[in-house]
Amino acid sequence: MELFSDENKNRNYFFDKLKDNTEISNLKCLIGKEIPVPYKNIYVPVRNTLEIWCFKQDICIYQKLFDKTVDFKNIAITTNEKSLLKIDLEGALNEEDVGMPFVIIETKKSNTSTHELLASSEKSKMIKSIFPYCKSFLLVFGSSPPPRIYRLCSGFDEILFLDKFDDEMFEHSINKIIEAIKVAYSYLISVVSC
Repeated sequence: MELFSDENKNRNYFFDKLKDNTEISNLKCLIGKEIPVPYKNIYVPVRNTLEIWCFKQDICIYQKLFDKTVDFKNIAITTNEKSLLKIDLEGALNEEDVGMPFVIIETKKSNTSTHELLASSEKSKMIKSIFPYCKSFLLVFGSSPPPRIYRLCSGFDEILFLDKFDDEMFEHSINKIIEAIKVAYSYLISVVSC
């Protein structure tokens, strides 16, 4: 099957294939689109708040950090009836849960601008500074990707290219991502159980 001309349609098709994969569902991970993922935090003493800033990720395999039903500006950590800390999640609209990512997948078309590629690469680096076990993929839709993609996207663990949805590269890409999910998930589970 040929790619769609629209990047969102390509992303949705790829997402549906990942979402329906039984290996992912067996890991008890969540998978979603436009999931807010923390990339930076700062404690503000005068307000007694920890501000956590988020980027929305195109496709994210994650576990929930904060539920979307919670008012993000009023999450409070308390002890003995005294508020120790309030959390304010900047950039996280309450449309989706805030995620702790195992794998993030940024999708682009092969003719993406230099500015977008650099911004995506930096976002990936910032997220990985908080979640170092997280694997980050750039998935490029289209044939003949320009060499600048390799130069500009050092923040990603791997760059995958798709020019069709029904060839070996499509299956290879899905399998690579599934393997990365398993590795990141098992690493995190082993750390938590120590």
